[in-house]
Amino acid sequence: MKNPYAPGFWCAIAALVLLSATYFYGVMLAHQLDTALIFLDSAAALIAVMAIVVVAWASLQNQRIKKRQLEQGKTLVLIWDTKVALRRVETVFDRYFWGSYWQPGRTFQEVMGELTGTPLEKSLETLKKQCLALDKQVADEGWHWLNNARELSDVANAMARERYQLDFCDPRAEVTGGAVINRDFEVLVYTWTARLKSFDHQLDEIEVQYS
Repeated sequence: MKNPYAPGFWCAIAALVLLSATYFYGVMLAHQLDTALIFLDSAAALIAVMAIVVVAWASLQNQRIKKRQLEQGKTLVLIWDTKVALRRVETVFDRYFWGSYWQPGRTFQEVMGELTGTPLEKSLETLKKQCLALDKQVADEGWHWLNNARELSDVANAMARERYQLDFCDPRAEVTGGAVINRDFEVLVYTWTARLKSFDHQLDEIEVQYS
């Protein structure tokens, strides 16, 4: 970034040169001392005006820089909070589908292939709220981050329904053709992984942009 005080420096140099030239011109016109003093007073007034303008301009630039830094810091905090929310979703997702959450004693909604009231749903809702705040801060990108969170939520819900079909509903799970649903579930797992990585990569990119 360019030095915002560089123009002030050059203005000061110009003022010094002007004052010096006026002084020597007055010396040359020693026989007209009154005229030289008038020149000197005019130069001093001009320098004073230039100093006021430079100080005002520098103050304005400083305020703009502080405001930009404040907005930049606020955006970075939102990005970091979104990363934390995304890591939480990833952890809860793994526990829900492959770990302790997918065990006997689940709620009726879970048994029926819904995520309502589950830790995974809550973590996804938190991520959506965080993405909404990030979108509002980075206004020129529309609802990009919220859409990313919604896509993850859609895939998670689709996986819950597919898991329900595998476990309870679909008779193909007991016959040779049941592999079709297994492949469908694998596609959903791949889709989840790809979107999660893409989301994380995009957050890294915007963090670098605002750092």
